[in-house]
Amino acid sequence: MIKIVAADMDGTSLGTDENISEANIKTIKKVIDTGAEFIFASGRPVYGINLKIGDAGLTDKIRYFIAYNGGIVYDTENKKNIYTKIMDFEIIKKIYNLILQNISDLCFCLHEDEFIYVTQDNEITTLEAESNHQTKVLINDIEDLSGKKFMKILLVGEHKKLEYAAEILKQSEIGDTIKTMFSLDMLLEVLPAASDKSVALKWLSEYLNVPLTSVLAVGDAENDIEMLKTAGYSVAMQNAYKHVKKYADYITEKNNDENGLTEALEKFLDL
Repeated sequence: MIKIVAADMDGTSLGTDENISEANIKTIKKVIDTGAEFIFASGRPVYGINLKIGDAGLTDKIRYFIAYNGGIVYDTENKKNIYTKIMDFEIIKKIYNLILQNISDLCFCLHEDEFIYVTQDNEITTLEAESNHQTKVLINDIEDLSGKKFMKILLVGEHKKLEYAAEILKQSEIGDTIKTMFSLDMLLEVLPAASDKSVALKWLSEYLNVPLTSVLAVGDAENDIEMLKTAGYSVAMQNAYKHVKKYADYITEKNNDENGLTEALEKFLDL
């Protein structure tokens, strides 16, 4: 029996319009009515996820969610983080310098609450800020951000340059302390080595005393792979990347604009 459903947001629960459809909202409510916990597991910041949940009218339905690709587990009822995996600021500075010294065309971004700190003011960073209703702040000196708590780094740019960046970071002196993964072709996530959606999901399942064999995970991108591998049941969206689909027990026939999430939930739960 499935007791936790962990669903990615972008490319899974959200359509390309970045909204949760009425059909998906209705199905999510049905899942919760069965007594299961429905949680979002997203790379988005807490601030942005809370807004999406509110827009969908699910604030009083969804108790927990995973933000920052596993950096935080948030309790919506008590309005607080119950699990955090903070990135070492010295590591952040080293990555900042490595990227700026080697690949000037990439944008280095850090999320914190209602702010996104960026090295470039361009269309993509504007879209990222608007998507999470965050205020964009240009980074003049990385030391100005000392004392703030960040869960991940987001690198934005052309895919090939991001692949190069990932290789530079992997080969650097800090390569063993971090992991990289794509959430979109133009977005490379950099996390602490011991942080991702699967680690946070394992923690939450233990917190709720639910075995991983009773967890269903649904996703579409590279940053969902570990979560799909960890859960007892796994679903990849029809629009998922090809290399992601091989980790799924089931692939939906419908994409994220056709309520593929609803298809997945109806496949595995008695709704």
